[in-house]
Amino acid sequence: MSVYGVALLPVIIGLVQLARIFGMSSRLSPVLSIVVGIVLSLIYVAPGDFKKSFLVGLWLGLCATGLHSGFKNTMNGTFKKKDSNKGCDEEDT
Repeated sequence: MSVYGVALLPVIIGLVQLARIFGMSSRLSPVLSIVVGIVLSLIYVAPGDFKKSFLVGLWLGLCATGLHSGFKNTMNGTFKKKDSNKGCDEEDT
């Protein structure tokens, strides 16, 4: 596997996000991410080798899921800290 397969991570995240915009349940996002990773790996990374494509695609899908989840949780935690500081002053009065 070459390092260039990693460039598919933003593509996978974008396609899954696009599916969510069009009404797909967020609970299915990890499954779709894995499926898209496997399909793109079959087409782009190792077209002739199914076993390698499957493993690389599975890895790409799981990485894309973790990358999106980690970014989302970080951003939610950052904004919650700012909002929770506002509420402390109001309760003391």
